[in-house]
Amino acid sequence: MSKPTTLSQRLKDDNLMQYVEQIITNMRAAATIFPEPVPGLDVVEAALIDFRLSATEAAYRDARAIRIRKDKKKQLEYLLSELAKYVDTIANKDANVVLASGFSLPKEAQSYAGPVPKATHLRAEPQQVGSRRIKMKVDRWKGARMYQFQFRKKGETEWITQFSSKSTCVLEGLEMFQEYEFRATYVGISPEPNYSNLVASYVV
Repeated sequence: MSKPTTLSQRLKDDNLMQYVEQIITNMRAAATIFPEPVPGLDVVEAALIDFRLSATEAAYRDARAIRIRKDKKKQLEYLLSELAKYVDTIANKDANVVLASGFSLPKEAQSYAGPVPKATHLRAEPQQVGSRRIKMKVDRWKGARMYQFQFRKKGETEWITQFSSKSTCVLEGLEMFQEYEFRATYVGISPEPNYSNLVASYVV
C-alpha cells in the first residue's frame, strides 16, 4: 500500500509540528510535482502556527488554553488529512512521489518502496507427455503485486511475457521437443524488473 499516512494520532505535539513542517518544506520544493495543493500550503502553515502558539499557552496547564490547543490540533490534523488525499491523487500509487511530498508511507509500503529483489529459485517443470505445457514456479515475495514470467525458444532473442497474480503459472501451447529458456521477475512498487537466473527445459 503506497498511500501517504498522516501519523497524527501516533505523534506527540512537537513531533507532529516537525512532521507538518517537513511536508510544507518538501511540497514547496517540489512545486512542479504538486502545483496546486488542496488545501493550500499557506493555509496549512497558518494552522501550524496557531497550533504551536496554543501548545505554548497550554504548557501552563490552564484549562481553557488546553481546550484551545485541542481544537487547534484537530484543525491541523483535518487539514493534514485533506492534504494527504491531494498527494495520494497526484502520486497515483507511486511511492516515490509520496515520499517527495514529505509524507511518510505505511511501514509495510516503506519496506517495499525500493528496487525489487532478484527473483529466486525459478523452476520450469514439464507436465504430462503430450500436454505441451510447462509449469513455472518462483519463490514468493510479500512485496510483489504481480509475478512476470518470460519464455523463449533457446537461440531466439524475443521474450514472450505472461503475468500471474501468484508465484506460479502454466505456459501452454509450446512446441513439443523444443528447448525453451525461462526467467521471472517480481512486479512491485518500483517498475524496474530484476530477473531471475535463466533456466531451460524441453517441452514434452
